[in-house]
Amino acid sequence: MPNDITFNMAPTFHPVNVILTPWISTLDGGVTPVATLSNPFPNGILQPPGHDPSFQSILLGQAISSPMANQRYAYVHQWNFTVQRQLAEGLSVEVAYAGSRGVHLLGSSQEVDQLPDQYLSLGAKLQQQVPNPFYGLIPSGGTLAGPTVAQGQLLRPIPEYSDVKVVGMANRNSIYHAMQMKLEKRFRSGGTILAAYTWSKIISDTDTLTTWLDGTGTTQNYNNLRAERSLLGTDVPQHLVVSYVRDLPFGRRQRFLGNVTGVADKLISGWGINGVSTFQSGFPLGLTTNVNLTNSFGGGSRPNVVYGCDSSVSGSAESRLNRWFNTSCFTQPPAFTFGNESRLDPVLRSAGINNWDLALMRNVRIRERLSLQFRGELYDAYNHPNYKNPNTTIGNVNFGRITSDNSPRITELTMRIFF
Repeated sequence: MPNDITFNMAPTFHPVNVILTPWISTLDGGVTPVATLSNPFPNGILQPPGHDPSFQSILLGQAISSPMANQRYAYVHQWNFTVQRQLAEGLSVEVAYAGSRGVHLLGSSQEVDQLPDQYLSLGAKLQQQVPNPFYGLIPSGGTLAGPTVAQGQLLRPIPEYSDVKVVGMANRNSIYHAMQMKLEKRFRSGGTILAAYTWSKIISDTDTLTTWLDGTGTTQNYNNLRAERSLLGTDVPQHLVVSYVRDLPFGRRQRFLGNVTGVADKLISGWGINGVSTFQSGFPLGLTTNVNLTNSFGGGSRPNVVYGCDSSVSGSAESRLNRWFNTSCFTQPPAFTFGNESRLDPVLRSAGINNWDLALMRNVRIRERLSLQFRGELYDAYNHPNYKNPNTTIGNVNFGRITSDNSPRITELTMRIFF
């Protein structure tokens, strides 16, 4: 598993090629404004340093990220055991156990400059302004450019930077177990029905390298990655797919009306159907807060779970759109503390999938080497709503509500010429 696949490792994001000019609105939690809209960057716009001899000093006070040298290579163990048996002519069943373990997996980024946990007990003192030892040494604007700075910033492991992250750090793991079943029926007259079912569970402390693209949980405390172990964002405990391809049994040389000729033959012969039906559990939901009160200088924020509260809500999906789960079971954690909610909730899930894709086709042979195929295809044939995730940010007005669904039924009519 290659270790060179994270975006920040590319030249595009290398600090010699790009640098950020932060807008500093306040240095004391909103009490006093600093930069204004009329003069948002009083110290000017920073330019990419390139291969400048003073490269390190230029970056002082900035948020920096970099890959770490000599990372251990990620690898995966996989194992399975399968039993297959033919039950009757053209009918077979297969049952398998499959497992997988990922070791030294890559995380999207690792904050290495988060405030050590023991300092959270200082409470409001973390935000108190104290003399800034870096004043006059920072070549650009930012939270470290003023004469004073928050006490918590100076207690960080690397206080001279506003943020320090390692991208693609190989310190994550995963474990997967599954029972997989397959039932297949083949027909003499043409056609197949295949049903595949998976019952599985996957646990990990990382989800994806593209958190901006894929739904995932919020990493809360980089000082304690063991607390990030939870269900994976793509965990699907129940998954059933039924696919079918069948020539309809009427028309020339078929079971019914096999001797038909002339115009009737042209109208009723050569028809077939196929489709794919998918039924799937929803993905686990990752809850977060709209305000980060942890004051952890680099950590994230998740809510607290009310002890003994049942967060699930029964009923059809349509009846739960405005209350997908019991929002009263989650509260904003007090300031200077982390929430006890897991990275992905073990109970709450999205709506899942109930989808039917169907096609009706007709093959017409014109000559020995020329034929036509007409197809009418329906995606989400029954127009069943497959809802998107509910809002999972506590403090948001839509917290716990579903406000949109995925694409509706799509119809396609096609004609193909084979020669």
